[in-house]
Amino acid sequence: MFLTKQTLTNKKMSNIKRAVFVTVVICGFLMGFGGAMIYRISRNLPSVDLLETYRALSSKVYDRNKRIIYEFYEEKRIPVKLENIPTEIIKATICMEDRNFYKHHGFDIGGFSRAIILNAFPSRSAQGGSTITQQLAKNLFLTFDKSVLRKAKELILAIRIERVYTKDEILELYFNQIYYGNGAYGIETAAQTYFGKHVNQLKLYEYALLIGLPKYPAKYNPYTNLANATGRRNLVISVLAQSGVISKEEAEFAKKVPIKVFKQTFVRGTGAYFIEEIRKWVSAQFGTDELYRGGISIYTTLDGSFQQAADSVVKNGLISIGTRFKSRDTTLPLQTALLVMDPNTGGILAEVGGKEFGKSTFNRAILGERQAGSAFKPFVWTAALESGYTPASVVEDAPIAIKDWGNKTYRPGNYDEEFLGPITLRKALALSRNLVSVRLIMDIGPEKVISYARRMGITSKLDPVISLSLGCSSISLLDMVTAYGTFATGGIRVTPYMIEKITDLDGAVLYKRPQLFKDRVLSPQIAYLMTSMLQSVVNEGTGIKIRNSGLEGPIAGKTGTSDEYGDTWFLGFTPDMVCGVWVGYDTPKKIGYKATGAEVALPIWISFMKEALRNKQVNDFPVPSGLVWKDICKKCGNLAGRSSTAVRTEVFIEGTEPTEFCSCR
Repeated sequence: MFLTKQTLTNKKMSNIKRAVFVTVVICGFLMGFGGAMIYRISRNLPSVDLLETYRALSSKVYDRNKRIIYEFYEEKRIPVKLENIPTEIIKATICMEDRNFYKHHGFDIGGFSRAIILNAFPSRSAQGGSTITQQLAKNLFLTFDKSVLRKAKELILAIRIERVYTKDEILELYFNQIYYGNGAYGIETAAQTYFGKHVNQLKLYEYALLIGLPKYPAKYNPYTNLANATGRRNLVISVLAQSGVISKEEAEFAKKVPIKVFKQTFVRGTGAYFIEEIRKWVSAQFGTDELYRGGISIYTTLDGSFQQAADSVVKNGLISIGTRFKSRDTTLPLQTALLVMDPNTGGILAEVGGKEFGKSTFNRAILGERQAGSAFKPFVWTAALESGYTPASVVEDAPIAIKDWGNKTYRPGNYDEEFLGPITLRKALALSRNLVSVRLIMDIGPEKVISYARRMGITSKLDPVISLSLGCSSISLLDMVTAYGTFATGGIRVTPYMIEKITDLDGAVLYKRPQLFKDRVLSPQIAYLMTSMLQSVVNEGTGIKIRNSGLEGPIAGKTGTSDEYGDTWFLGFTPDMVCGVWVGYDTPKKIGYKATGAEVALPIWISFMKEALRNKQVNDFPVPSGLVWKDICKKCGNLAGRSSTAVRTEVFIEGTEPTEFCSCR
């Protein structure tokens, strides 16, 4: 059959119509399918309205000098207004991240298409291609996997964001949300983290580093990869020069400036036990969400300088002790606790709760209770003074045998296994004579000693037994520091605390420490007598290492050692500071032969106090009225006579001074 020209034309038109129809059908199908896919992807995406309420602010912890010492955060973030970000930083960021930012509607079709195509092939390196808006969407809502599905979600969210917010609003959100490494979210946080400055104080060679960080924060971390960070910063500077954002001269100068990042004054891990106590208390009172996301400010009593010194001396002290006493047991390491308190307010100034917080979070300064040994004796002496004894009273330092409840004989002894015979209370405390302490408690009764210990702040269980006088009861370091603080204040006990106040993001006070409660538990005269005798411990007794070390000024304190050298203590104070140190094992165990408080705990105390008192003037302990001073014979405690060969000036509560003269030969 032969076809005419008209027939061919008609058939051609028919084919064209059919092709058009098929194309329309296919396009319609594809559009319908694409629309369905977009709907399916979109329905589980969050609303961009969350941008306006999204906030995860760090809560800052301040020391008593208003210095930031720690931050609690899920994401460390300090918001900043776009108007407070220098124009050159905005231009530089756009130049590096999204040159068509003001031209597109959420995505750059060229970069996006290239990323989709290349990411579809596993053998190829993953590509970014994200605009500033897409990066914002990704950082706020999505995971960071590089897949086609994630890119599609990112694209949809970016378009939505562009419809709701202006370009300047998007930029402000971006500068407050993007991650710059080292826990810093947002450019203001990054500026403070890396340079200790506000963003509007940054120089070109500084902000160029920040602009280069978001791509790979870990790779370009200047703290750990200085070479990589320098190379990345200089690349940013070169791009800015090529784009005309800065001049070539500015670029050349900036590249020559070495990176000098801000050295944090408070290293994570320093004061960890104190910070943990803060975390537990604030979480219990206000909830963890408020602590980690609320941006609250917590003003504490801690002294950051004291805390750093405490952490350092404890670490070095344990190394020294381990070397001297051959302590190498890593399964049960030698532990320590150090606590410093302002006795006039109760504010905790420094706290170490153990050897290493990362391995043991148990706070031995607050929760640990161990035998106090001779560090308990001042409570016995206090009760004795209240019962009519004086610092010049003479008691026998001689052997004694005591029948206990089981009709067994108890024979306490002295550390040096020697006996000094008749001895004044001052000298007996200075030399820590056990048998004098035993005779005192037998005379005045354990119950009276316990009552005075309770008044002064000891809350631990105390058994009314004779051996209480030698520190057989287990007591916390916190209790001991509190009680010794009563001597420092002239007889007033205060309650230890850590937090002064807490404010919210707007400065409104959420919590304020209740009004300081001071409870007079000793007369000023008794407290002064005890302080005076405890100064003798330092000047001429078991704490003489303090003076030998060069530490001067008014210092009082007492050593302590438990049975079998298992727990060692030193509690010492000035008029403005009480510091207690304990060293021992978590499970009762001998540290080493002759490992006493003077040999183990005291050196750590000395090292700390040298730092704490450096360049500080320490006033003398205030002297209350109602006291008199008399020259006495150091042997018999009576008034010194012409024949007295050992004389000292002793202090007495008026009316208790001796009236008889010495007859010693």
